Amino acid sequence: MTEKEAQEVVAEARQYRAQKLKAAKTDASAEVDAYKAKKDAELKKFEENFSGNNKQLEDDAEKSVVEELAKIKKTCEAKKSDVIKLLVKAVTEPKPSLHANIKV
Repeated sequence: MTEKEAQEVVAEARQYRAQKLKAAKTDASAEVDAYKAKKDAELKKFEENFSGNNKQLEDDAEKSVVEELAKIKKTCEAKKSDVIKLLVKAVTEPKPSLHANIKV
């Protein structure tokens, strides 16, 4: 075998190796794309399953807040007259006293 033939064999081997690398890269890219599509589908399914659950939790929390506000308003209305009486009494019937820091 001459040197020229050896160079041709080496060149063919390099070309073969380059083709194999390109094919492997293409196959790997296809596998990655398929895996990504599968995981994206799983994520969408997960989001669909739990987004409704989130909506239900939000609705329950909103209902709870509305109920608590109604209770607070009811209590406020019930105690309003007592508070007004106490304020009027405190203003109209002052009880003068010395401040705690004053030494007599």
